[in-house]
Amino acid sequence: MAEHVAPQTSAMPARPSRVGRIVVGCVVVLATVLAFVVAHLTEDETLSARQRQARAKIRQLDTLFKGHNRILGRFPTEQEGFNVLIEAKLIEAVPVDPWGRPYVYRYNDKNSGVVSFGEDGVPGGTGESADINSGGREEARP
Repeated sequence: MAEHVAPQTSAMPARPSRVGRIVVGCVVVLATVLAFVVAHLTEDETLSARQRQARAKIRQLDTLFKGHNRILGRFPTEQEGFNVLIEAKLIEAVPVDPWGRPYVYRYNDKNSGVVSFGEDGVPGGTGESADINSGGREEARP
């Protein structure tokens, strides 16, 4: 009498197919290339290297102030300024811009956030002396 043998099943999970891995790899590469293209296209070529560096730092600092707002429900006052970030140990001291001057924290109805007063260190100005905020230059208006 012949015995009936059940087909063997593998307890190992199926491995992804080679084609699937290639497709996923291509998607990752394309997403990376697209991210670099978007970054390049949105870069403000009118800013000098120091101004771009200042803007990048300002954006980081603005993010910290927005985090403070999300947690406590309010932005710091101008008087509190960077002290709230120092007390929270998010930064060690008031940061300085690429020209060696402290960044300024502003919070009022007209202008909010962090600003660098550019190369000359005084509000207003054009070119390298223009004020820098998270959006780029704040050119002085006549």
